[in-house]
Amino acid sequence: MFGRVASVSRAWPAVAARLVGVTVLLLAITAVPSPWSMPTDENAPALLRAVIVSDPLPGRDGLSGSATVELLEGTRAGERLVAAVDQATDIAGSIPYRVGDEVLLAQVTDAGGGEVFAVADRSRGVALALALGLLAAAVIAIAGAVGARSLLALAVTGVVLVRFGIPALLSGVSPLVVAGAISLVVGVSSVVITEGVNRRASATIMGIGGSLAAVACISIVLDRLLAFTPFAGDADLVNLIPLLGGSVDLRGVGLAAAMIGTLGIVDDVAATQVAAVEQIRQSDQHAGALEVGRRALAIGRSHVGAVINTLPLAYFAASLPLVVATLIAPGDLANRVSTETVAVEIVRAIAGTAGVLLAMPLATASALLIGVGEE
Repeated sequence: MFGRVASVSRAWPAVAARLVGVTVLLLAITAVPSPWSMPTDENAPALLRAVIVSDPLPGRDGLSGSATVELLEGTRAGERLVAAVDQATDIAGSIPYRVGDEVLLAQVTDAGGGEVFAVADRSRGVALALALGLLAAAVIAIAGAVGARSLLALAVTGVVLVRFGIPALLSGVSPLVVAGAISLVVGVSSVVITEGVNRRASATIMGIGGSLAAVACISIVLDRLLAFTPFAGDADLVNLIPLLGGSVDLRGVGLAAAMIGTLGIVDDVAATQVAAVEQIRQSDQHAGALEVGRRALAIGRSHVGAVINTLPLAYFAASLPLVVATLIAPGDLANRVSTETVAVEIVRAIAGTAGVLLAMPLATASALLIGVGEE
């Protein structure tokens, strides 16, 4: 009992040092200026937080209602003004605005050049922050230091994507290069943060790298084989043309999405396989490499069998409105499925699932090659 407590007390300084190091890394990444700048859509209205201070008046003759609101930010914080409010009462289940609701105001200019404010949406920042805080607390309470390191790794991933990956993509850098570099940086940093610098981390990174390379190749081949347009059936990309111009390879955006979206599950499968090799070797020191590999692959098949539907279900859930529109449209369903809008989602699911499948043998082979579990 006392020996266990003593070992835990000796381990905490190392854990704390790693957490501090990762936090410093996160702050450094946040502070380093990005060589690419994010383009700004000048046509999009600015959004300001405000709170409704009077009961919204109903609209009449097809016009929106109105309410008095108080600005909560900006140089005019504390000022009260009248803003248009659309209660959307014709949509079933809509929750009407009430006094005290925090909202987002869109500031636009009317035909006469005057300033007009309208309630664009509810402000959900506080509720979202509370939900994220509760999730972080639950992760740390259940997973301890490993959970804390995983949360920091996720934060590093988000910062790298927002500050470097997306600006580079929108600045005309090759999406293949961006997706590969971002996936590599995110994969390596996540593994090193959670595992440290050791053979396990090296084998996991090798498995992730090989799997993502396969995802890229499969995506490129299927893109050419199915003759997708540069918009890949995504209307949002069409809307970005006036903002981005012709310098951005829109076709590659889908490839980047496939690689980055696959990274999390590939990381999980690769890390599990490396851990399986380590545990098998440590439990049976006399087992040869082939026997260890056979046992690890048996574990991997069960794991892959459990997660193989994860990516298709994730893509299905994300594109549920598209699925519903396809199912209720008249005509032959097979013809609807073969359209670019639907086929692109299927191809992304295929490429991602293939990456998950390949991560298992690649990570297992990497772990055997560099001797994980022989330390």
